[in-house]
Amino acid sequence: MPNEVAVIDPLGKTIHLLPGIFFAENEAEEIYDHATTAIKKPALLVKVHENETTQFYYFRSVGWNKTLLIITRWSNGRWEAYSCIKNPSGETLSALLKKGNQLI
Repeated sequence: MPNEVAVIDPLGKTIHLLPGIFFAENEAEEIYDHATTAIKKPALLVKVHENETTQFYYFRSVGWNKTLLIITRWSNGRWEAYSCIKNPSGETLSALLKKGNQLI
């Protein structure tokens, strides 16, 4: 598994994927590949600003039956992906769209 991967999103921001935000060790390598694709070419990109914090949510299908929601925030002087939700529910996506601004 890579120590850290940097990806440029459609808005031109460099997003750092840190180790440990993904799932079981045996699927981390595959998820890194899918996560980079989700950030580079999201089907849905939502910006949420609350409590003096801005977060970006990147959502994309990464197969026939798998979706990823990658959550990033500004930390340590850079954008970092700090959470990855595999197959988020419709309720999760609906709540996200209600509180944020869809950019893509």
